[in-house]
Amino acid sequence: MALHLPKPRSKSVPQKTVGLDGMKVTVAAAAAEGVAKAQQTSRGLAGLTSRVSVRQLRTEIGNDGLRQAAIDAGRTPPSDRTLRRWAQQGRIPHAEVVELAQRRAAIARLGGVNEVAKKIGRSPSSVRKYISGKTNELRNDARSKLKDVKAKDIMGKAGVLNPDGTPKIATIRVTGRVHVRNGDEAGYDYRTRTLDFGNSDVPFSAEESQALAAALANDDQTRVVAILERHATLDYPENKGFDVYGDQFGFHFDAIDKLDVTWH
Repeated sequence: MALHLPKPRSKSVPQKTVGLDGMKVTVAAAAAEGVAKAQQTSRGLAGLTSRVSVRQLRTEIGNDGLRQAAIDAGRTPPSDRTLRRWAQQGRIPHAEVVELAQRRAAIARLGGVNEVAKKIGRSPSSVRKYISGKTNELRNDARSKLKDVKAKDIMGKAGVLNPDGTPKIATIRVTGRVHVRNGDEAGYDYRTRTLDFGNSDVPFSAEESQALAAALANDDQTRVVAILERHATLDYPENKGFDVYGDQFGFHFDAIDKLDVTWH
């Protein structure tokens, strides 16, 4: 008679992040990758990302902006033909050019160098150095302020904020491969499940919804997974009672196959 043993846990490299309440947690890389994919395919997540398409980059900063990003990255300035090919294929083949083009476009979206400098309390020259890659990261306080400004702008354009600036509430349905404690100190339950957080005893709060939207806007997929795992452990009806162990929750996503979010 065949034994129906649980499938082994995913061996993807774990990623560390800080969840709500400042808790340090580790999430599966495959789960974070699933969130990133959902940001490209899920209707409710449209626009909730700081990364835009090559076509949009070309619209926002023009051929000259893309060309300057390549120069700043130490590359040969691309021809008009090359730029058209990048847009047609939807990809720029050099990661460093992509990063600097995205930076340049993000600053343009926020009103330009001078406006951003005012918002983050830094000189225009500091912002220009950041755009050009001469400064890889802004100082801690300025980096945090820029992150917040970018997230709020993205959230507003994606329609997840009310007119008064307060966050809309997220209603979430997620499907993925999970493992949870099954009551035995040494045992785990592995399976693929669909969780409808809209039917949770305690729906997502405004605080959780805002944290989720901000994490998505900042492309911090590991934090998104941490927020989902926390809610699944503490508030989802089927999971209540699972132990919390160490600095980890008892409910984990080994992978996320589908993530749908609506905002109301």
